[in-house]
Amino acid sequence: MLKFVGVFLAAALAGLSAGAIATGTTPLGLLDRAALSTPTAPVAGGTPWDETFFPNVPVQTHDGRTLRFYDDLVRNKIVVVNFIYTSCSNICPLVTSRLALVKDMLGERVGRDIFFLSISIDPLNDSPGVLKKYAETYRAGPGWTFITGDPEHMDVIRAKLGERSSVKAEHRNDIMIGNDRIGRWGRDSAFSNIEVLAETIQEFDPAWIKPIPERIETSALPVNYSLHDKPGSFLFTKACGGCHSIGHGDIVGPDLAGVLDRRDHEWLRRFLREPDRMRAEKDPLTVELDEKYPGAKMPNLNLSNSDVDDLFAYLSSQGAKETSASGGAKIEAVPPNATSHAH
Repeated sequence: MLKFVGVFLAAALAGLSAGAIATGTTPLGLLDRAALSTPTAPVAGGTPWDETFFPNVPVQTHDGRTLRFYDDLVRNKIVVVNFIYTSCSNICPLVTSRLALVKDMLGERVGRDIFFLSISIDPLNDSPGVLKKYAETYRAGPGWTFITGDPEHMDVIRAKLGERSSVKAEHRNDIMIGNDRIGRWGRDSAFSNIEVLAETIQEFDPAWIKPIPERIETSALPVNYSLHDKPGSFLFTKACGGCHSIGHGDIVGPDLAGVLDRRDHEWLRRFLREPDRMRAEKDPLTVELDEKYPGAKMPNLNLSNSDVDDLFAYLSSQGAKETSASGGAKIEAVPPNATSHAH
């Protein structure tokens, strides 16, 4: 699991491009919470991050409205902003699914106090109708707006917000958080701990008071905990949990309860490692899954053989727990290929 963990730790510390995290390349730079892009000259007695900085061009939303970017979507609001394109086959689905978890954690504050904005970098193909299907796939709901528009206008918005990649697959995948009312803006990573990220977003609201955590008895804390105590747990939480549950029904993708019993292990191992290649080869089961879950195609997560081993072990352990809890006989899962440990 070390290869994949390393990629995610880097993502938590840097604003990586989609191509960078997909291939595990060197981070572009340390997390910058201080600024978005070079602002215009500060307004006397005010903030540089105001209506003179943000474009106020018309945009189209996934629900068919035409709005002004600054006046209608940013002005006086707390916003969480990211860049996507719906045909992205690697990082966009991961980021979007994790933001959906953050949205769920923020609850009714989304759409009332906090607003999510997902900006398409492929406006020629991402029509309002396409974005609507994408939003529905990820359970966006009220308070989360997907934006497209005239390519020139979208380019102005991208450039002002610091997204200047010339290749779609290399676009920024960090998120921006801002409170326009007080002129405070910063960046964070969608791969941060979900609870911590939800808390960080709420900290942009001066009126928010952090809840006092319940006291935890020292004796209840785990002793000598190690990632190796739960192989695959970290990986599943970061890479899979936004789209899949184990025993709680379909989310964006299928419920993975019993998947080791339903699927041939060699097929599953290859699907986890190279779903894009299997899709290109028209693998019948891959095509069937894509048709059943449109808009949520399994991305290539750049998993190593040992990553897959860890996921198999974790899924097996969770399957055994589900069976034990239901009072049934324990399922003896077939172990993953123990000889495969390439990183």
